[in-house]
Amino acid sequence: MGARILVCDDDAGMRETLEAVLTDDGYEVCAAADGAEALAQLRKHPFQVMLLDLRMPDASGIELLPRIKLLAPDVAVIIMTAYGTIKNAVEAVRQGAFDFVTKPFELEDVRGTIKKAVQMQELTEENKELRRMLRENVILKDIIGNSPQMQAVFEIIRKVVNYDVTILIYGQSGTGKELVAEAIHYNSARRNKPFIKLNCAVLPETLLESELFGYEKGAFTGATTSKPGRFELAQGGTLFLDEIGDTSLAMQSKLLRVLEEKDFERVGGRETLKADVRVLAATNKDLKKEVEEKRFREDLYHRLNVVSVFLPSLRERTDDIPLLVNHFLKELNLLFQKNFVTVSPDAMQCLLNYTWPGNIRELKNMLQKAVLLAEGSTLTLEHLPEEIRKGLTAVPEHAEAKARATLDEMERDHIVRVLHEAGWNQSKAAEILQIHRNTLREKIRKFNLKEGEN
Repeated sequence: MGARILVCDDDAGMRETLEAVLTDDGYEVCAAADGAEALAQLRKHPFQVMLLDLRMPDASGIELLPRIKLLAPDVAVIIMTAYGTIKNAVEAVRQGAFDFVTKPFELEDVRGTIKKAVQMQELTEENKELRRMLRENVILKDIIGNSPQMQAVFEIIRKVVNYDVTILIYGQSGTGKELVAEAIHYNSARRNKPFIKLNCAVLPETLLESELFGYEKGAFTGATTSKPGRFELAQGGTLFLDEIGDTSLAMQSKLLRVLEEKDFERVGGRETLKADVRVLAATNKDLKKEVEEKRFREDLYHRLNVVSVFLPSLRERTDDIPLLVNHFLKELNLLFQKNFVTVSPDAMQCLLNYTWPGNIRELKNMLQKAVLLAEGSTLTLEHLPEEIRKGLTAVPEHAEAKARATLDEMERDHIVRVLHEAGWNQSKAAEILQIHRNTLREKIRKFNLKEGEN
């Protein structure tokens, strides 16, 4: 049986018509003639969607809405209103209703609005179920994903949180490497100790050293007082070193010593300090390639890479985009006091087609701007930036040209073309494809590709 829907209208003919039509559509439908009966139904049964007439004999829809939300916070309420009371319906939407339809309405309009509400509820429930399953082992803050790639990430996190080992987190900028590091720390035995982070790419080597290890008064010009470094601040907890691949060979040597010896000295200091710190590192570079080209120490690479976590780019996990959009819309609605609850089909298609070079960070920033500047309850095509709207026809045209090809065949052909263009240089091909070289190697094995193949 489909979603459960409650129809609340004092017009018996309207109730019966909606009940019959929606039942034929596969929904489980209950009806109520007034507000009191509707509230009684909500106390007895869970409903995903409620059709609520704005004008009721015992209370208006706006008066009922807070009581409905108190009894059933997750139910999507669709207001039914006459043309003359649209202003009141808009106010109901601002107070938490999902949407409204105007009487007299076409049944297809009602069906479409209900379908959107049910889809939103399904996404919400999927997200809740995913988090419930994950909470059996770990609590993940703002890491959203139901794709196989993200399930693999969750499984690694679950397995490693209680083992005090160094972990190397790979992924393009904006994929959520810091969130993974936070999840590992806050689910580990060190959760009650500090989580300290440092982006190694934003500081010159001299400042990076003093930031990591601290310094003593007089150690250099301007050092008028002593200052603890990140290793001291993280004592007993976790130190997250982002963009570790951007450190110099000299700094890599100093980091290796701390990891091996578990102690260090401040800059200009003589006292040896203990480093009871778990180190998590992240990079958007292929460190194995960096080692091969003598830009990264091999011994430090192996010391950091006890366990590796690879975060896929957003274009590699497009199945997660609706979940991420739903999550961010809820977050942004609270932040900006808005009421965006769904995305139009053509807008969602654009979001799915776009390549997202900035990954999840770009998606969130785009949604933030759209929600901030737009009005209404539905994110539409006009709310999206031009470069994203261009993607509306990109996939259908490609699909028409490849009408007989499966997705795997299309992916294989594309990878072969890029490899051929790159002279079968896997590093160069991975860069063109904007995926990690390890991912490309997995694709080559999957499709059993051989050099020179067309």
